[in-house]
Amino acid sequence: MVLRIFTLYWDLFNLPKILIMASIIDKTLAKMLIASYREQNSEVDGTRLLTPDGKFLNGFFIDRHSLDSILSNADVVGISLNFARHPEFAEDTERVFTLVFSGAEHNPDYKKGSGIPPYIIKDHVWDQVEPCPPVCANII
Repeated sequence: MVLRIFTLYWDLFNLPKILIMASIIDKTLAKMLIASYREQNSEVDGTRLLTPDGKFLNGFFIDRHSLDSILSNADVVGISLNFARHPEFAEDTERVFTLVFSGAEHNPDYKKGSGIPPYIIKDHVWDQVEPCPPVCANII
């Protein structure tokens, strides 16, 4: 009953639904998918994304401090991750990227079908996450 009232409230005010989009996957599957990306990224005709050190990019490491800071804002309903040119390679032709990330809040101006994004970023925007390699973690 409470969930139904909550859902009606969200629908009444035309607010975006809080979606749980991520799900836990099997570690073996995760390892296989990561290995597949790494193989494709390193192929001659692959994406060939690089770290600032010129190694093939496997991923990124985001520190807990920045995540805790973002999630301490009660209005944040998720984290927005965007690929961006690495600032030291902004004018370069090398494929060196970073992540820019921030907490996302519901957009009060959002109307379904309007083209207005359902989420906005009002607080800090973070970058300079550590690339892997050298800062990596292994699934065990």
